[in-house]
Amino acid sequence: MALLLYNQQQAIKKISSNNAARYEQIAQEIEDSELAKLLGFPLLYDLQTNPATAANKALLEGAEFQNCQGQKIKHKGLYFVIAYLNYAKYCKEVGFEDTFTGLVKKNRQESESITDGELRRIVEGAQSIAMTQFEIVKEYLNANKSTYPLWCASASVKPNKLVVHGIKKTLL
Repeated sequence: MALLLYNQQQAIKKISSNNAARYEQIAQEIEDSELAKLLGFPLLYDLQTNPATAANKALLEGAEFQNCQGQKIKHKGLYFVIAYLNYAKYCKEVGFEDTFTGLVKKNRQESESITDGELRRIVEGAQSIAMTQFEIVKEYLNANKSTYPLWCASASVKPNKLVVHGIKKTLL
């Protein structure tokens, strides 16, 4: 069972109730891949098996803390991060159905699909929001290393690396 339940997802970033049945699989895939990369497997497993402990609840729901400059700030919690990662994956997969003839794109006469560019913008926007908030969560984890001994900052990797395309080398 996923950390973030469907009703919790709806409170943070809504997805269509028509696709509620697909939610559990999407949420579990995000935990097994993206969240495992960000947190490391030991901390993720602890969150999955002990979500009600005070420390894990603060990590999941958000908490105030003093950052490295001594300023008091609040992180929104991993539930917020998970919700936006789930939403991004949901947007990528919602328009397709797996049938006996293979994957097909849904098509209805009364609606029009968005373009690939529009979909990419929505997905990248949701991922950006999630990763921005994760940076604050990471700062919280680093500030509270003694409370989270399973956290290893080196286990956290940034999945979005800058890639430059379209630059050609020219000779003068």
